[in-house]
Amino acid sequence: MTIEKGAAWGVHGTAPHDLVVAADEAALARAVESGVRHAALRAGDVLRALGLTDATPPRAGEPALLLPCDAMRVRLDDRAPLTAVSTIIVGRRFRERIVASAGGFVGVLNVAPRAHPNDGLLDVLVVAPRTAARQLLAVRRRMRLGDHLPHPALTMRRAAAHEFSFADAPQRVTIDGRRHGRARRVRIDVLPDAFVLCVARR
Repeated sequence: MTIEKGAAWGVHGTAPHDLVVAADEAALARAVESGVRHAALRAGDVLRALGLTDATPPRAGEPALLLPCDAMRVRLDDRAPLTAVSTIIVGRRFRERIVASAGGFVGVLNVAPRAHPNDGLLDVLVVAPRTAARQLLAVRRRMRLGDHLPHPALTMRRAAAHEFSFADAPQRVTIDGRRHGRARRVRIDVLPDAFVLCVARR
């Protein structure tokens, strides 16, 4: 069950014996796609959303914070759907058209300050076409503090499903740090409570 506003997120417990440790978010997405329920992560934007830049995963039986998390199903054109756990970027670096984030962070940038990894919604930042490069650089500087909104070239959308089409040209798509070619149509659906992220208790 996704988190309710004002409610505590996750429970204190122990890392289960079926825990799978993923080196990065792409590996975590593959594990979730294969049916893994409990997972730990060594590095990634999801951890940054928790205030961690990296983490030593708990071992089975050790005290852990168990955090239910959403995942995403991504369909590019008519290809088979892919699973994502953190970030989907449409467009090339520094000229992004769409930035979708489960936890709000993309590297050091706080792209979606209202995002939460388990609210059943996906926060998507839409960048207006043909925005000047100078404007985009200024926006990126403000993103470090999460104070880039409101901005006339940016639109933030929050929903359980998003669909985008690009009639001008197919766009480069990067999912959880891995490139997946180009697409003219991108459909993203939230998968609520798709897995449980296990974080070592300090």
